[in-house]
Amino acid sequence: MGALASSIAVRVGLPLTGGQLVSAARAAGYPVLFSANAFMVRDAEGGTARVRRPNPAQLAGLDAALDSAGFVAAERYRGYPWTVDQYLDLVEAHPWAWYSSMDYCVEPEYAGSLIETMFRVAETCRMYRVVCRTAEERGLPAPVPVLQGWGVDHYLWCVDHMPLAAWPVLVGVGSMCRRQIHGPHGVLAIVEALDRVLPQQTRLHLFGVKGTALNYLAGHPRIASVDSMAWDFAARCAVPTGRTAARRIEFMHEWTSRTQQRASGARRPYEMALFDEEGAEHSEDLADMLELVVSDEIDGRSAAFHCARMWLEG
Repeated sequence: MGALASSIAVRVGLPLTGGQLVSAARAAGYPVLFSANAFMVRDAEGGTARVRRPNPAQLAGLDAALDSAGFVAAERYRGYPWTVDQYLDLVEAHPWAWYSSMDYCVEPEYAGSLIETMFRVAETCRMYRVVCRTAEERGLPAPVPVLQGWGVDHYLWCVDHMPLAAWPVLVGVGSMCRRQIHGPHGVLAIVEALDRVLPQQTRLHLFGVKGTALNYLAGHPRIASVDSMAWDFAARCAVPTGRTAARRIEFMHEWTSRTQQRASGARRPYEMALFDEEGAEHSEDLADMLELVVSDEIDGRSAAFHCARMWLEG
């Protein structure tokens, strides 16, 4: 592990595609993360009518990465309202530092059972295959793969089934934003499990991880970067009405400074033995169907419906 860099970049999540917030982030030299959702223009039926192209003047000089907005898609739309091609239109419109594949979050409110969780993890693997294939056809670089899961065993299954010829230097880790720090499903348990199995050169971007988790992960050689829009949520709570751009910028600077200090500070010790738990075993029928999803022979939603009907009839 000594060969890996130990600095953790803090990417500021930006809710808007331009304006004073973006200008302030650029002036401060922050690396940033944009949500694909911010660039999607919806139609009257709720679909995506077109992709709003980034303004080169607004994004000039920014170290900007792009998130596929899988969590937002689940929370607001119950699934992606844009296609792979529409997402890649956005990827093609700007020289992003990197862009993530389209993944499927597994927070309990979106995956209330083991079966739902596993099919969403399998769909995440399948979509990486689809996005990679489509990106290659369009002459675009491959996306950053995103590992999904709720328990450690889900993430390890995702590692084993992600359709990669070789592991890249950066991998995203999803379903982090509402997760506890400690415990068998906590951030620390997930990071340590992935640290044990991934190649040495592969580092992690933790999507939406809590800033307080960095008290325990500061300087961790496996972690390349983290992001969050917690600063904007805090601004909305503190100033429910009458928020000005200047006030939001203050919150952004305060949060970024605090988070950078945590990321570069001394790491608190923790004992991983407290977090170990046995992984769940899958039935042969479920395992076979998950393999079909990953290989893109069927999509995750259809496979889950088929299994539910088969088991009910059985």
